[in-house]
Amino acid sequence: MINENLYSKLTTSAKDALNELTEEFKETLLEKAHNIAEDRGTGEKEIALRDIIEAQRPISTSTDLDKTEYRKKRWTLLISLSGAVYAGGGILIYLYQNKKISVENDIGLIIAIVGILLSLIAFFYGQLVSKKYMSSINSKSYLKSISRDYEIVKRWQIIEELAKKNMSPTDKNEFKSNSVSFLIRFLSHKVAKDEDEFLKIRKLLQIRNKIIHEGYRMNENERMELLNFSDELIKRLETAHRESAETTKSLKIISAIYGTPNNSFDATKELNKLISNNRLEFVLNNEIVGDPDPGIVKKLDISYEVGDSLKSETFEEGSKVVIQG
Repeated sequence: MINENLYSKLTTSAKDALNELTEEFKETLLEKAHNIAEDRGTGEKEIALRDIIEAQRPISTSTDLDKTEYRKKRWTLLISLSGAVYAGGGILIYLYQNKKISVENDIGLIIAIVGILLSLIAFFYGQLVSKKYMSSINSKSYLKSISRDYEIVKRWQIIEELAKKNMSPTDKNEFKSNSVSFLIRFLSHKVAKDEDEFLKIRKLLQIRNKIIHEGYRMNENERMELLNFSDELIKRLETAHRESAETTKSLKIISAIYGTPNNSFDATKELNKLISNNRLEFVLNNEIVGDPDPGIVKKLDISYEVGDSLKSETFEEGSKVVIQG
């Protein structure tokens, strides 16, 4: 079973990202993300999206260890080759001085020559294998580099989704609200703290586009700078969304009576169905629940609850009813 205590600390977007993974990896990933959050000093409070993303990164130290081992083996082979060369040189000098060789008398010398040949063959074979191995390591390092660069793309997607959640109804009604330029303007004016961040947001989008369309590779300093900035934007947007959700007061119709003193209908159920995005908005007429008193101008007496507050209003037939939660 998953640790519910840790799971409850996840932010909304972190939960979304985590739920996309298969069930068998969830608990392991969550534990790792919690350790990362504790290293940052935030483990007691929350596990953020960046902790989940970092928990998915492959461990890179194995590659460094592989390279160290490769260097050690290479030096060992070079020393072995040097010994074989010296031994071969000594044998050649011996043969030159004696100018003859006998199988019976020089059996040890023949074995030494065979041993040197085997050492040379082993050396060149080892070099060939090592080169192929290092080529494989470099290829994996390149793929890891690409994967780390694409973390910028992932983060931009998260920033985009959170920004749209933080837009006001007026912003969402803008016909250009789904455009990149509108998104950039929203982030630059409502999320950026200063001119420097204003420019960084634009740089973040430019780098994201270059990675996707041009295969752009970042250096480590540039990558870390943009990843840290992305995480900061995500954290701010998550906090703003959470605070907005907490301060929004839910709207509920307690009582709605439509009619005249002589006759009236209960419209409570119908009006609750009309609430959308915590807002009730409609033109008051007989289409809501019918005509309780034909030929007479009717009124709507409505009592509603906004958060912990109870309010009442009266609207006349034909008027526009607007109640915001």
